[in-house]
This record gives sequence, C-alpha cells and structure tokens, in this order.
Amino acid sequence: MTSSNNGLRNNGLRLDRRQLLAGIAAGGAALYAPTILRAQTSQTVKLAYGSVGYTWAVPYVAEAGGYWKDQNVDLVTTSFDSGRDAMQALLTGAADFSASTDTPLVFAALNGLRPIAVVNYSRYSRDMRLAVRNDIGIDPSNPAAIKGRKIGTPVGTSGQFFLAKYLELAGLKPDDVTVVNVPPGNLATTLARGDIDGFAWSSQAVAVADKQTGGKVVEMTLEGIEVFFQSHQLFLTTEKVLKDKPEAVTAAVKALHAAENRIHTDPNWPDLIAERIKTPAEQIRKATSTFIFRLGFDERFLDDLVSEAEWAIAAGLGKQPQGDLRTLLRGLVDVEPTRALYPDRVTLP
Repeated sequence: MTSSNNGLRNNGLRLDRRQLLAGIAAGGAALYAPTILRAQTSQTVKLAYGSVGYTWAVPYVAEAGGYWKDQNVDLVTTSFDSGRDAMQALLTGAADFSASTDTPLVFAALNGLRPIAVVNYSRYSRDMRLAVRNDIGIDPSNPAAIKGRKIGTPVGTSGQFFLAKYLELAGLKPDDVTVVNVPPGNLATTLARGDIDGFAWSSQAVAVADKQTGGKVVEMTLEGIEVFFQSHQLFLTTEKVLKDKPEAVTAAVKALHAAENRIHTDPNWPDLIAERIKTPAEQIRKATSTFIFRLGFDERFLDDLVSEAEWAIAAGLGKQPQGDLRTLLRGLVDVEPTRALYPDRVTLP
C-alpha cells in the first residue's frame, strides 16, 4: 500500500478515507497475503553441514518444518565429516552457509581466514562426553582419574578443546594425558581394541562405543563443566554472501528462529528429524535435554571464542595473530541480521 499511495501523491491526486478503504477491499490487502509472498521468485541457498546428528537440531527442524520454504528459499544441503570440512566448502564458494561449532571459526581466524558467524542458534556444555573403559580401573566419579591415560579425540576439533577444558576441571595439566588423534568414525572401534583408554567426543559416539565393547564403556562425571566449557552451534557465512545475498541471510535467521519456536512449543519435534539422523526420537529428546535452543549473541559467546583461541595457540595448533585477539574474533561476528529482527537477542556490543 505504501508504494501505491506514494504514486498517487506524485500525480497530485488525493484519496479520501472511503476511497482508501474501497481500494484495500478491491485487492490492496492481497499484498499482505502469505500466498502472494510465496509466489515471488524463490532463491536457491546452499548449506553445508558438519557431520550428521542432533547437534544440528535447529537447522534440521527448520528444513523439516518447511520454514526455509516459508522464506521462498529452495535449500540444497550437503553433509561432511566435520564442521571444519563444511567450513572449507563455504570458504571455497561451494556453499552459502555452513553449520558448525565455534571451533572451526576459531581456527580459521588464527589462520587468517574470514568466515563470519551470522547466527548463534544453540549451545551446550554436556553433549561432549569423556568416555572410558570400565574395566581398566578408572573411577568415573573422579575427573583426575584419567591422569596418565591415552585419550582419543579428533585433533583440532571441539573434542580436543573439550578435553583440554576437562583437564582444567580435573586440576590436571595438558601433558598429564596422552592425546591420540582419532577420526570421529573410528573412536568406538579404537576404544574397543584397547588402543586408547577413553575418548572425548559426542554422546552419540559413546552410545556406539558401548554397543561395540559389549557394555564396557562408562562416562566420566561432568559435574562443574559448565564453568569451563560451552560449545556454540553456528551458521557461518562469508562477507561476499552478506553483501550479495542479504535476503538469504535474513531468510536464514527467520527460518532458524521459527525452528527454535517449534522446538519450544512442540514436544514431538524430535520426530521431525529422527529418520534423517537415524536416531530414535526419545534418544534425541534425552540427548538434547541440556541444550539451550535460543538464537542470540552475548558476551559469553565472545569470551568462549577467546578462550578457545588462547588454548589453540598454547597447544601449538594456531599462530598468535598480530593485534588484539578479542578484536580479531569480534570482527568475525556479524550480529546485525539477528539484531534487526530480534533486538532482544543481542547483548554483544
């Protein structure tokens, strides 16, 4: 209606209230109809996932619930073994967004790359687990009991960062355990063979390992881990996408927000993604019970990025950048698309 009224004014015409209401009744109100919005030309958006699992519950629900289509988006997805691989697809231009944890973002920053965190849609402290064999004398109630053990994890991932933070929780030093680089898909078999004493990875991996070892796996206590570790699930994009496809970024924020609402209001939401990730709905519900499903950016998010970057540098996994580390990482976070739509969700300056 705004554009139509402006055009009439430019022609020197005036509408009285009766004429205006008649014009709306004749069809002006159709401008606001969802069917008209959906009839607009759709855009294709490419999304790269880091692995397959309930870590990506929010974007999976956004797909299954049709919330991308509500934004006139035809979504094309691919899945990789890790968030790092998904981010590489993004940086090479093969994807418009990548779903990853914060770890690939941190390592990219330390290597001079510039993926941009444009949505922070969920976070957890307890989905990463430290699992050990229960037949080798490790007390699962005592974090320090892993001292001197061989712990497997994919090096350079959030699993290794979690292990480092668990050592802090336990009051141990980095060299108090031997870190063994094991790909995610090999952790269960490597533990079953006895090549490692335990591993740091997801609760899904723990369930697989428990089956393969015939019930010989136990999880170490996570009491108090929230102070030391929090993993953020992100949508990463690039400056080029932000510049050339701003409508795609807006669509992403809206679709993920709609998915968040679905998760909070529909107790059966795990049914939407169970088949996709080959996991029973009840297991998804239990595993994500400690997740915080909420879009937003706050100071804790930036604090966690800085902490992870400092760990990576100290561990020799990344280079100390020139200039202030916090400033560098803040420069890779664009809160404006979220702030524009949901201003109460952004407290990060």
